[in-house]
Amino acid sequence: MSERGIAPRNRAPHTSSQTRGVAALDGVSSAAPALYCAGRILVDENLRRQRVPDELHRPPGFPAALTQNIAPGCTMMLNRAAADLVLASQPPDTTWHDWWCYILVAAAGGHVLIDRATTVLYRQHANNQVGEARNWWRRGIAALRRGPAPVMGLLRQHVATLQARPALLPEATHQQLAAIARGLNGNWIARLRALFLPGFTRQTWLETVVFRVWFLLG
Repeated sequence: MSERGIAPRNRAPHTSSQTRGVAALDGVSSAAPALYCAGRILVDENLRRQRVPDELHRPPGFPAALTQNIAPGCTMMLNRAAADLVLASQPPDTTWHDWWCYILVAAAGGHVLIDRATTVLYRQHANNQVGEARNWWRRGIAALRRGPAPVMGLLRQHVATLQARPALLPEATHQQLAAIARGLNGNWIARLRALFLPGFTRQTWLETVVFRVWFLLG
């Protein structure tokens, strides 16, 4: 398993997230914030297998964490440094807890450990408060129906909240946040400059194209 990278996928649950997570976190310095998460198998209300979520195409990190959450909270573990970092922050009221943990650890230059072994069954049923689309095109249609407002609104909140806690983040992250904030609040030139930040992308090229159009539109 690589630091801030993607381990090979094992498609059958065989070892718990807790066991694998402890082993992964033990492999990094306790002084640095570290987050571990693993893969899932989507099943229906009767535990019938639906699918394994899509492979990651790009490694985790910042500022990619601002565009998309790739760290499922049901498999997530934090080391003490990461937990202290999260406790010292003040997340936006509208964010998701797992996404905020991923954003904050990545923004702080910590370790994001993505284990592609599937360690849990993730049940989807009619009463899910937060579910997951069964395939990429349904996810895309749902995003288009929602439009850019929810995505861009939460992006603005995440950026502003991170900037409000400068002591938690390194200088390199401050510079990235400043460029993104200028893009969000500036003209087309400022927006284009922000989009050229390395890593300011989503997982697939199509998702990245949609995100960039929405960012340009404000």
